[in-house]
Amino acid sequence: MQFDALWQPAAVRKLARELAEIAADALLVNEGPVRTPQSERIAARIIQDGKRLDLAAVVRQIQRSSLRLSHPRFAAQQVAAPIPAAALVESVVAALNQSLADRFKKLFSYPGKAEGSLVPGGAFANLTALLAARDALVPNASKTGGARVAIIVGAQAHYSIARAAAILGLGHDSVFRVDLDPEFCTDITKADAAFTAARKAGFRKFILVGSSGSTPTGSFDDLVALRKVAIRHGAWFHVDAAHGAGLAFSLRMRKLLTGLSDADSMIFDPHKMMFMPLSAGGVLVRNGKNLRGTLQEQAPYLFGSKRRWPDLGHVTIACSQRFDALKTWIVWQAYGPKVWGELASHVCDVATAAFEYCSQSEILTPLHKPHSNIFCFELRGPRRRESDRRHWAIKEKLNESGFGYISSTVLDGRRVLRLVVMNPRTSADDMTAILRRVEQIASH
Repeated sequence: MQFDALWQPAAVRKLARELAEIAADALLVNEGPVRTPQSERIAARIIQDGKRLDLAAVVRQIQRSSLRLSHPRFAAQQVAAPIPAAALVESVVAALNQSLADRFKKLFSYPGKAEGSLVPGGAFANLTALLAARDALVPNASKTGGARVAIIVGAQAHYSIARAAAILGLGHDSVFRVDLDPEFCTDITKADAAFTAARKAGFRKFILVGSSGSTPTGSFDDLVALRKVAIRHGAWFHVDAAHGAGLAFSLRMRKLLTGLSDADSMIFDPHKMMFMPLSAGGVLVRNGKNLRGTLQEQAPYLFGSKRRWPDLGHVTIACSQRFDALKTWIVWQAYGPKVWGELASHVCDVATAAFEYCSQSEILTPLHKPHSNIFCFELRGPRRRESDRRHWAIKEKLNESGFGYISSTVLDGRRVLRLVVMNPRTSADDMTAILRRVEQIASH
């Protein structure tokens, strides 16, 4: 094959049109199954075929056999049905192949001296923020190692916090968990006990982590109260707002983020409640010196030039980054920030409708009133030792049918069912249809 053929203008433009049509079909799916029956077998056949197929034809087969995350009845995980413009501009992002930082300081009321960048996702963002926190608390940590810093987190904290502790050399034993209150938020009254336990274990430096939209239940911690706890113990206050930060655009729901602007660091994921395609995470550190200081390295071939825009290498762990700011910026410019407020408010309202349905059901019962767009529920009355098996079986049967797609989690030691509304085209009727199908499965 001649390499020049890869850049043959007519062929490239034809392929661009074909792939754009496939992408549009994936974005606009509105009927049919959420999951194609026997999709795994179809995918295996595509992989094992061994024939040289037309590229667009292969991509079309993959699209048709994939789980349809943009289907209105997909309600399983925190992966958004992306705004079409943001998804379709991805090919331009890849073609330009450049890096750029996106600033959200004004949105979250951070001071001008704050620093941050876009990163691949929430786990990467948490790692970056905790690295800055560690080196702020123990200034020689990056040079000498051996830092002893305890991380105090609510019981629903994302697993990336413990993973970051391991990567940073703090160890899993440095993570101390705080019990939850009845709304599955970090129980403020029990936070002091976690600090006491950490001190008994020999720790004298602390990071307190709050959650704004926890993964299992979408619950929002009381950030004002948590910051007071952090001040009392001299702790760095970090907020994982990967899921819920998008509610800052909603006039009605932004109150859930009260206190976020006072955190020492915070993270946010536009690919969640801002409905951007994967991947798009972000991190902000209130005092930019704490981020720049820990990431200063010598690379004269890259850093040091005087130019209008800062070197991203001074504020991010990554050496190379995609131009991920473009998709977020282009939606902001084209539609204005109100679009995110309307979309985020809508998916939260749909989750509330699911809660109201379960409240009236004779078969299902809600486990909490949703703070946002995540809602957990269970069957009424199954014996505890049977609930795990029954809930898992119901989820699997529904998902395999293709009618809907939901997830499950573990609350208070037992497996329950979980809805995550991440598609602005999902309606209350879609949730009602899913819940009625769950009832039908449970009744047989």
